[in-house]
Amino acid sequence: MYDEGYLNYNDNYGDQIYNNNGYFNNQDPNMNNNLNNCYCYKSYFRILNAITDAPALDVYANEMLIASNLKYGEFSRYMKFMPGNYTVTVYPSGNQTSAIIETNITIDRNLAYTGALSGDLLDTVNLSIYIIPEAKETNNMERMAAVKFIDLSPVGPPLKLIADDGPILFSDIEYGDVTENVAMPAGTYTLHLRASDSDKNILTAPNIDFAPRMHYTLFVIGKYGATPRLELLIPEDGLNYLDLCWFMLIYEMMTRTSINYCLFLFFVCPNPAFPTVGREKQR
Repeated sequence: MYDEGYLNYNDNYGDQIYNNNGYFNNQDPNMNNNLNNCYCYKSYFRILNAITDAPALDVYANEMLIASNLKYGEFSRYMKFMPGNYTVTVYPSGNQTSAIIETNITIDRNLAYTGALSGDLLDTVNLSIYIIPEAKETNNMERMAAVKFIDLSPVGPPLKLIADDGPILFSDIEYGDVTENVAMPAGTYTLHLRASDSDKNILTAPNIDFAPRMHYTLFVIGKYGATPRLELLIPEDGLNYLDLCWFMLIYEMMTRTSINYCLFLFFVCPNPAFPTVGREKQR
């Protein structure tokens, strides 16, 4: 489920800041403001609370509440966002006197994002929000599923993920790493999470169903060898069902005018369930 409301934006494009230390990556500020009324301009954004030892959280974007009483390990609903810069502020639920995270993010057009709140509450300087775009595979996915992996455990070794004691899907994944999509045959799997230098399972997730043409992000949260223990969260990516548009891949090849853009949109994107496209996080 997702909220039908739009969140307003400001048009001062700038640097995307990920955490309280001020780490950032530069975003392309070149946006065509004439496209505001086009169907495929909006994006979607949800929040994951992966901060170990944290209480339930309230999350605001530009002073609008977007997640309330969000407990550890929970996702908020997707909300529609217009492209632009947002100030994200995170408080313990019901207490707006002292923010634990306050930072700026940038939302681009026609994407679905997860904002993963990460770190350990005992180390507030290094609390972060990872902005994770969902990337649509453009290859033939008729009998395949697309899976990517992110390590949000602030305590632990590099990790690897193995399917059915067979192929290694991901290896040497460290805290904060976000992989690219891996295409795998659709089906039901048992997943094994291990330290990269070990054959001993840290945890096992049985009967995980990956459907054809669907996209999934696997989130590891918790602490290695401590509490809260490591968990593997496997939600569907929002681009599987949100009303995004596929044609943005070829948009840059078109004349950047509102008329051409919207005419093209009219012919190829009349259906809100049309296939979608996204991009990976820029590190």
